[in-house]
Amino acid sequence: MSKDADVEQATKPESGVVQVEPAIPEQPQAAVPTTISTATTVIAVTNGEKPAAATPATTATPATAEQVQPATTIAGIELATPTAAATSPPTGSGKANMDPALINFKVLYVLTQLCGLTMIVLVATWIGQHFGGLAGTSNPGVEFNWHPLFMTIGFIYLYGNSILIYRGFRTTRKKTLKLTHAGIHMGAFILTVIALKTVFDSHNLANPPIPNMYSLHSWLGLSAVIVFSLQYVAGFVAFLAPGLRENYRIAMMPLHIYFGLFGFVLAIASALMGITEKAIFAIKTPAYSTLPPAGVLANVIGVMYVVFGALVVYLATEPSYKRKPIPEDTALLNSSSVNE
Repeated sequence: MSKDADVEQATKPESGVVQVEPAIPEQPQAAVPTTISTATTVIAVTNGEKPAAATPATTATPATAEQVQPATTIAGIELATPTAAATSPPTGSGKANMDPALINFKVLYVLTQLCGLTMIVLVATWIGQHFGGLAGTSNPGVEFNWHPLFMTIGFIYLYGNSILIYRGFRTTRKKTLKLTHAGIHMGAFILTVIALKTVFDSHNLANPPIPNMYSLHSWLGLSAVIVFSLQYVAGFVAFLAPGLRENYRIAMMPLHIYFGLFGFVLAIASALMGITEKAIFAIKTPAYSTLPPAGVLANVIGVMYVVFGALVVYLATEPSYKRKPIPEDTALLNSSSVNE
């Protein structure tokens, strides 16, 4: 029993009869939950006397701050209140950073760049240490060395990076990537033209002159240059020059991608034939068959060509590495559709 109930004890009458009435409990407050302590009221009845006024034994104890439980407290266990940070979905950049496919792409992309740069350094070392370096038309035999160097830089390394530009810089606007793609292709084309001129000079200015375009290397190499040039013109007309309808661009895209990769693979095959042809003709003492340092270096360069080409083709064709459109691309596409 409560303390208040103990205080109010009834006086037993002589007859020993005690009348007990239950007290009416107070209504709980609407706003603040309260703890109600209910006791019984004892009314003593005496002979001929009015019953003594009973003191109500019901007291309302105001609820304290500790007694008011939050809505998220059940059975004394406080549950965590959800916050905006917990319920909000992850941002796009956070999701992209945690994407395993994107992590794999970054690792392979860096490896591709390292292979490409190593390939260029090895070619420069090869022609510098074993074939006399570089020269002009006054020395046609040494002038030829511009050919493997510029073909490696332009027709393999820059060509491959131009293919990967859309996936390597996926957060850049599409229009900027298009211009960069075309610019890298133009740089590769200029270096390729210079490389072709040096090889024709080294044949025509030699004493006696050397026949042109008789080897399989020359056939495939010129074919790769033609495919590359046609690709450049078609891509410029379809995707950079204004006026072409969007459905035509969509129809041309698969062809542009296929022939771009085909020209690149053809360039790799031609380079392998060219490096072998140069090693057989130029490495005399000791002979290439004895695998001297110049021959070993030539073989390593060929392996680097294959590794670089395989990485570029894989990165360019793997569906999970495909660049996803960004809001700027959608706005640009909508504005182009309105203008047309």
